[in-house]
Amino acid sequence: METVKKFKLIRDIRAEITDPQKTYDDMMHQLNSVAQKYLGMDTLHLEFSFVNRRFIFLLAIMSTFLYADVESAVLAGDVGEVAYNIAVLGFGLQGFAKFDAYVYRKESMHTLVWQISAFLNKKKMFDGLNEIVTANVAIMVLLKRFYIGLYGFVFVSMSSLGLISSLSSGERQLSFGFQFSFLDTSNWVGYLATYIYQVAGILMVVISSCCNDILIVVLYITAMGMYDCMMFDLRELSKLSQMEKSSANKRIAEERIKSVIQQHQEVLEFLELSNETFSLYFLMSLVCMTTAIAILLVALVWNRWYAGLVICFAASSQIFALSLLGTLLLVKSEELIDEVYSITWYDMDLPVQRSLKLFLLMSQHVKEISYRFGVMNMETYVQILPFRLQPPRSEIASSRPYEPVL
Repeated sequence: METVKKFKLIRDIRAEITDPQKTYDDMMHQLNSVAQKYLGMDTLHLEFSFVNRRFIFLLAIMSTFLYADVESAVLAGDVGEVAYNIAVLGFGLQGFAKFDAYVYRKESMHTLVWQISAFLNKKKMFDGLNEIVTANVAIMVLLKRFYIGLYGFVFVSMSSLGLISSLSSGERQLSFGFQFSFLDTSNWVGYLATYIYQVAGILMVVISSCCNDILIVVLYITAMGMYDCMMFDLRELSKLSQMEKSSANKRIAEERIKSVIQQHQEVLEFLELSNETFSLYFLMSLVCMTTAIAILLVALVWNRWYAGLVICFAASSQIFALSLLGTLLLVKSEELIDEVYSITWYDMDLPVQRSLKLFLLMSQHVKEISYRFGVMNMETYVQILPFRLQPPRSEIASSRPYEPVL
């Protein structure tokens, strides 16, 4: 993260940010207005009702999407088509898991979003801390632009794929392989109806996935910023130990270590609430994406269906992004422990030393990104992928210690 903050692009974005809280609030209102307009969903206002035309349309699109996909898998004529439809089904089920976070746990989501705003408002008052939170908000802005560009490209390419293929081949082709059995796509009416339906489905998936991914990144980057603020306070505390042992400095040191302990409790509670809100989504993402990858690889071996590699890459990228966030969060917690060890505690008063000892014990308890049955990090990513690299059997055998025969 520290390396990313040194990039010229990040420095340029930081120069544009005058108020990190306002920049964050504007970003959330922008995402929320898009979700309201196209999905009929809202995370900023608890009084918002999901009983509206847009949300009902979203449910109808997703439900019929699953029906058409399952029907196409049953009627498929070869292994490649079956694998394709099952893989697409995984993406659809993952989409339904988002309702747990944004509908069933709406109050938790609302709390998380406004907790971040309150955190930024509190930290921007201090010069050193303002630089930290501004850098983190700059990363959020950069990633927001990246995701909007990425999903915009996905929408344009996927929605135009069928049309381009139809024009080049002279046959009516669709963006996705599935279709409704009661619609005859050999005539223009059935083809256009199916094509418009698929474009609407792509739009719903792209918008919901884009907003969801941006919000997840914002949550965990904020948690890393909380760790950075604690480490800043610990460095300031270490500087106080080198100053004159006046009563004022002693009082400031005691207040600062108490503040650090309180901040640590707050970040643990923030991460606990984040994990509770997204744990089902993380679990469904892990199960659906790894299953899709495994099935597609089987189809690739049996049927030489190389188009499945594109879907494999998309599924693997989703798991990789979550795992990378989990690893970066774990690194921040380890950096905090190292910061505690580097403090010149022996120059401090006894009450501060006792508080530091307590904080050192507290900092050993680490909260990671959880999917209920485990944690998301790069180790998990390597273990769960069906195509992970393994050493040849000869290398495994040669690495075993020599056992003499008696």
